[in-house]
Amino acid sequence: MKSATRICLIAAALLSATSLALARDKRLAGNWQGQRDEAGKCSFMAWTMKRLPDGKFEIAFYKNPEKTQLAGREIGRWDTKGEKLSLFTNGVATPEVYTYTFTDNDTVHLSNIKRDPTADCMAGYEFTDHRVKP
Repeated sequence: MKSATRICLIAAALLSATSLALARDKRLAGNWQGQRDEAGKCSFMAWTMKRLPDGKFEIAFYKNPEKTQLAGREIGRWDTKGEKLSLFTNGVATPEVYTYTFTDNDTVHLSNIKRDPTADCMAGYEFTDHRVKP
């Protein structure tokens, strides 16, 4: 492969990666918390979520609303396309996919539309996340 062709391919790959990063909805970056409704389709669960601007995420799940009984942690990467948020959890084959709409800058409503077959809840569910201010 000629050197000029190789440089063009590298440049195209870098531009593609940059455009993907720019497509991520930056409004979702930050620290968030939420919970599933106790009377909802799925068992109760509360969480704290950190979505980093570079596309990484960390989430801690809790068994109680006070967030004192840790149920587990997950890490992975997140991305958006249109009004869909995808969470690619390390060690999980299928991403969780949610549609989302912002109520305001610090409140986002999410609806689960795709889940891994090993997920704790197979029903579609909705919830609202609230930004945690430092």
